[in-house]
Amino acid sequence: MKFIFNLHIHNYKIMELKIEALEKNSGILRILVILKKTGEINFQQFIDIYHLYPNSLYPAIQRAKDLDLIDVRIETSSRPRKKMIRLTEKGDKIAEYISRVNDLL
Repeated sequence: MKFIFNLHIHNYKIMELKIEALEKNSGILRILVILKKTGEINFQQFIDIYHLYPNSLYPAIQRAKDLDLIDVRIETSSRPRKKMIRLTEKGDKIAEYISRVNDLL
């Protein structure tokens, strides 16, 4: 019984840390909601249309990428090259829940 209890506490701490990553980088939540609405968007559009600052956008995008929430690819067919950002399957599932919460607010 004690072993199961410790395992439960251990799993809770891991989950708590993942949620903490989203809290620390609040830009991630905004990025996920935007990508849920737009599908795929380039980095410059985040700045121009949604007025996100590059110095907060870069770390949020990197952290979302590290968490496997977004995929970043370089579009080489255009000049200048564009950094295209889209949700991964995992990111899409999370963005769906965040969008629902956003709509309720």
